[in-house]
Amino acid sequence: MDTISAIHTRRSIRAYDQHPVERRLIEDILWDAAQAPTPPVSGAEPFVFVVIDGADRVADCGARALQYAKDHRGPGPGCDWVDRPGFSVFFEAPVAIIICGFTDDYGQAVQDCNRAGQNLMLSAHARGLGTCWVGSPLHWVRDPATRAELGIPERYDPFAIFALGYPSGAPSGTPRERPRVIWK
Repeated sequence: MDTISAIHTRRSIRAYDQHPVERRLIEDILWDAAQAPTPPVSGAEPFVFVVIDGADRVADCGARALQYAKDHRGPGPGCDWVDRPGFSVFFEAPVAIIICGFTDDYGQAVQDCNRAGQNLMLSAHARGLGTCWVGSPLHWVRDPATRAELGIPERYDPFAIFALGYPSGAPSGTPRERPRVIWK
C-alpha cells in the first residue's frame, strides 16, 4: 500500500478480532513509529513505547481505566462515556500501545508523540491491522501507581494511547472535502 492510499483509507477501528498480533509485527510497527521526525532538542530517545499484549490483559487494563475515570470524573460534559453500558476502553483489541515522550525537551513531547502516533497508525494500516487512538485511559495511565506498574520511566510522560489488532470490520468513512485554505 502506498502512503497516499494509506492516508486516504485508514479508519479508526472500534471492533477487533481476538486473533493475537505477532510480537515481531508489533516491533516492526513501533520501529516505523520511531522514525517520526523530531527536533534536536528532543534528544536521541524522544519516545518510549509501552505495549500491553494479550486480549485479557488489555481488557483488564481497560476495566481499570474505566473505573478510574468513574472515580475521578470531572464536572461538565465530556465524561458521559463512563456511563455507556458495555463500553470497552480499548474496543476489545488484543494490544494496547502507549507512546510516552521525553519531558525535558522544552515542550516538544506532545508533538513528538503525535508524529509517532500518526506513523504507528499508517504502518499498522499498511500491514492489515487496525488502530484507534484512545483518549479515555490517559488519566489512569498518568496516575503514579499505574505508571509504576507499567514501567513508564520517570522522565517520560504518556501522551498517546492506541488500540491495535486485526479489524473485525472497518467503517467506510466519509472522505473529507478539500479543506479551506487561506493563501496570503
